[in-house]
Amino acid sequence: MMLPDPSTFIAEGASAAVYRLDGGRVLKLFHEGVDAGIIAREHAMAQAIQETGLPVPCVFGRAEAGGRQGIIYSEIEGPNLLHHIVRHPHRIGWAMGAMAALQRAIHTHDLPELRSRKAILAEDIEMAPIGDRLRAAAIDRLDQLIEGDRLSHGDLHPANLIVSGDGLAVIDWSKAARSAPAADVVRSEMLMRFGPGQSAGRLEGRLRDATTAYYVARYRKLAGMEPEALNAWRALVGLGWLRHRLPGRDAAFAAYLAEALRRAGLPSPDA
Repeated sequence: MMLPDPSTFIAEGASAAVYRLDGGRVLKLFHEGVDAGIIAREHAMAQAIQETGLPVPCVFGRAEAGGRQGIIYSEIEGPNLLHHIVRHPHRIGWAMGAMAALQRAIHTHDLPELRSRKAILAEDIEMAPIGDRLRAAAIDRLDQLIEGDRLSHGDLHPANLIVSGDGLAVIDWSKAARSAPAADVVRSEMLMRFGPGQSAGRLEGRLRDATTAYYVARYRKLAGMEPEALNAWRALVGLGWLRHRLPGRDAAFAAYLAEALRRAGLPSPDA
């Protein structure tokens, strides 16, 4: 396959670009240098997740274009949930409720062949820019938490949800793993509050915090989840995120992490 026509470009992320093909399909074309094992794992995960019946793109197979590896998926037409909220701010309550319900549905499935979220977190914490005392204490605490066997997305936020004619659909499962549901909810909480590309303005920060708090409350109500379940994971997920985190409300995230560490009884980041 030749490289796609630039006019068919849809979007681009850190690891791949997406192009529209014919027949209601898209090509996720990975950038040069992306490990072949990562691509193979995503393809296998996509096939397994498709079999759950969750609203996800169908996977048609792998492809090569211009010496780069890719995966062909079905195209789900519609704006992502973030763009939908921007265009229809009065529907923000519906959006967060629908996201919470879909995430709860994801967590009802188990895929034992997936990677362990605890193992991924342990590797990220080992490589995070933190002090050795905190690193050792965090790894020890992580070992004490349950492994968890639920399907988790690992990167669920409004930009990875598509508002289609059939409701919300989930894309980009590259970080999927088996996990305790609370760890996945905490990850979404952090991405929504402190993810990249956000304004540092105080008003927008408060809006994001309030919107995220509503989403977390909706999820907790649907799942019957106690606050302690989230508190158990906040410090550890936050420390793991430091390995790859891009700038976004840095001061607010530092305060969030400091409070999470305090609640967990763990040392400060520079310890």
